[in-house]
Amino acid sequence: MSEENSSQSTDAGVTKNKKFLTFSLADEKYGIPLSTVKEVIGIVDITPVPHVPNFFKGLINLRGKIISVIDLRTKLGLPKADYIPKKTTIVITEIEDLTLGAIVDDVLEVVGFEKDQVENSIDVQSKVSREFVTGVAKTNTKKLILLLDIGKTLSVSDIALIKKQA
Repeated sequence: MSEENSSQSTDAGVTKNKKFLTFSLADEKYGIPLSTVKEVIGIVDITPVPHVPNFFKGLINLRGKIISVIDLRTKLGLPKADYIPKKTTIVITEIEDLTLGAIVDDVLEVVGFEKDQVENSIDVQSKVSREFVTGVAKTNTKKLILLLDIGKTLSVSDIALIKKQA
């Protein structure tokens, strides 16, 4: 691999066959690097916390550890939707030494993408702000998957607030 290809600066920068967890939000498909995912759980009772932004849903107790949970739809400015048992999922991720749960509509699969399947310099016409999208992956079925930098979806002040609540 040339140095030019290996010096990509984003988490979602793809080298040979990087794996992504794919999920759906508002009828669009997204992927985050599998390396940022700790586990996937079904939707559970979330304890609300007063005086927090509307995307911050609250706290859950996962095997004795208190984890902050955000609604990824709300954070990305997508239309609200009801949670569907057995479909709506919480993806537990690790961001800047913070364990965080992100609510998604449905987890699809883990997919490995070759470097030539991913376009990093794109003009995204998605409902999601371009700053959160690091690239687009082309699947064998010609469907596109938007690759998110889950860390960039939260600003420094968001992370500080979540650490304080946790």
